[in-house]
Amino acid sequence: MDPVSQDPQKQATGSPWSFRIATIEGIPIRLHITFLLFLLYIAFVGQNRGGLIWPLFVIAVFVCVLLHELGHALAAKKYGVHTRDITLYPIGGVAMLEGRPTAKQELVIAIAGPLVNVVIAIALGIGLYFSKGSILLSSELREATFLPTLFVANVTLALFNLIPAFPMDGGRVLRSILALNMPEVKATQIAAFVGQALAIVLFVVALFGGQVVLALVAFFVFLGAGQELAGSVTRSLLEGHKAADAMQSRFRTIESGATMELAAEMLLAGSQYHFPVTVGDEIVGTLSRTGIAQGLAQGGPGAYVAGFMQRGIKTTDPDVPLEQIAEAVSDKEDPSPVLVMQEGRLIGIITQDNLSEFIMLENARRSSGQAARA
Repeated sequence: MDPVSQDPQKQATGSPWSFRIATIEGIPIRLHITFLLFLLYIAFVGQNRGGLIWPLFVIAVFVCVLLHELGHALAAKKYGVHTRDITLYPIGGVAMLEGRPTAKQELVIAIAGPLVNVVIAIALGIGLYFSKGSILLSSELREATFLPTLFVANVTLALFNLIPAFPMDGGRVLRSILALNMPEVKATQIAAFVGQALAIVLFVVALFGGQVVLALVAFFVFLGAGQELAGSVTRSLLEGHKAADAMQSRFRTIESGATMELAAEMLLAGSQYHFPVTVGDEIVGTLSRTGIAQGLAQGGPGAYVAGFMQRGIKTTDPDVPLEQIAEAVSDKEDPSPVLVMQEGRLIGIITQDNLSEFIMLENARRSSGQAARA
């Protein structure tokens, strides 16, 4: 069995407010709606500054960013790390990797993106050299300066992404190098500290220089470093634990032919918020407290569970590492619980709520142990 098996129809559909535009090497490529708004803005502003040249340039940079993210994804694929999707935003792209690569693997994956931009820049530079073109920039973007500006854009993308600060690739490069000789959490703490320190410096520079865009970049870098650190701490708390350690072993199931009134009574009778839905001995879906509320509001107490349950289930084995379960449970697009199965029999449920409780208690245990040793 896979770490977490999931009904294909219920797999994550990607980042909110984004839509799929292509699939490359089995990886869905998604475009965030804000990118289209940004493109329309550029087209509007560019009417008096070169017509269509600016929107075309933005699209060209967008392609370079896409190739950058594909560099990460294909490098990850080499190590068996799957990429759920690639989403492109106005500020760049994000390749959502599933699974945790080793430090050496993360180093290669992180470098692969900027390396793509370096290759593009070299190709453009060679083309400009043999075509007798100039790499000197002009204050205005026009046809003659299109390729030189794209050359500089790729050099900038490579250098900017190698800044040693999360969420840029440079932060991951720094973390992976440090993690070769120390625990990942410690390496992440150092890399996050460096990233946040750089973000503060950038913000101060932007503040005195009146650079709004730079200030926003600094703000997101600061937040990104903090989020990466929090994620690393959580992973360390889950490390060494299995699905069976965090699963809710006392639970109730409900038949698909039961009424919403019965479902509401079961919800109020205990602390279980997700109910596996069965047809005989077969599990066909799950019913959440939100689904119960919707069923009561839309269908009334006599409505059947089958009409409001979430079809498709996520299942796993009791011995699967808890860190892998956490990724499935935390999926915002499919918040249904993970059902723990053993020899075809349901033995437990893992939800976001009880996973959070497990993390809280594990953190308390470790804090207590550290205090006792002090």
